[in-house]
Amino acid sequence: MHSLYVDSTSGLVIGLLDSNYSWVEYLSLDEKKPSEIIHFEIFNLLKKYNLNLAEMQCFVSSGPGSYTGMRLSEGLAQVFELSHISVYSFYHFDVPSLSGVSKGFFATNAFKGQVFVYKWNGNDVEKYLVNKDLFIIEEEKLGFTLDASDPIFSNLVSTKSLIKDNAPDIFSKVSERKLRFAPYYFRSLDEEFR
Repeated sequence: MHSLYVDSTSGLVIGLLDSNYSWVEYLSLDEKKPSEIIHFEIFNLLKKYNLNLAEMQCFVSSGPGSYTGMRLSEGLAQVFELSHISVYSFYHFDVPSLSGVSKGFFATNAFKGQVFVYKWNGNDVEKYLVNKDLFIIEEEKLGFTLDASDPIFSNLVSTKSLIKDNAPDIFSKVSERKLRFAPYYFRSLDEEFR
């Protein structure tokens, strides 16, 4: 069975996985607004490989990321579920542990001058927001980020790269565990839209 992967947390990534969760095709489409191209790109990918979405399963990233971006992929996921397509999801800050990393930290731009930080050591987890000018990379821990193009995160490993490079390991665990999470927003909706 093929699987569709959609990640609109930061830019747009659409991918097609084979039955072993290896990439058939991986598209990183950052040149246009995801909302303008997501349906067109999914349609073209399915057409190119002569696939029927109803006969597939879908993986989405549930964040953290931009509010609008996450709503885009989550909206598609909900439509897929209404169509009885199996949907699984995960958070970018869980990607390192899904890849076998037992401790470290994840940091990403939370907008509004803040950085979101997620630290883990086994099952011990800490999550918080910090002002961007107070963010310090913890050199003693292995660090990850959603988007390494931001200069303050340039020394960190991109979780998008981990997903691209370790797809079979990550997606098999997400599927076996039947993971499905609600979107993870940096702030409550009241705080986000103040």
